Amino acid sequence: MFGLYFGDVVSGINTVFVLGMLAFIVIAVKNRRTINKWGRRIALLIVAGTAISALCATRDMFMTPTALFAASSVQAIVCSIAGGAIFLCGIVSIFFKKQDFKRACFHTVSLLFIVQVIVIESSRIAGIL
Repeated sequence: MFGLYFGDVVSGINTVFVLGMLAFIVIAVKNRRTINKWGRRIALLIVAGTAISALCATRDMFMTPTALFAASSVQAIVCSIAGGAIFLCGIVSIFFKKQDFKRACFHTVSLLFIVQVIVIESSRIAGIL
């Protein structure tokens, strides 16, 4: 199991980034009452989440003959839909000034990122069992 997350450099970096992003989400949600501006947090979450997703795809050799998941797999479809919804939510949040709406967008993007992590990581664990 340790090798699954720290077996090589890409896996180790990816694991650290995912844990860092989850910590960022938990801290933001915990401090939600004191946060006045949600736009930067949404942007950081989307940019960093996209980078982490790309690193995950590299780690899992996505769209190669030896890929962990096929491009037409349930995991790929779920993560593609969640990724599209993340970007749509980020774009929509640009046009609204109310911080309550932006906070809801942050929570939505966070939830979708967590769904992606759960889908991919649970599938990876199930694949080695």
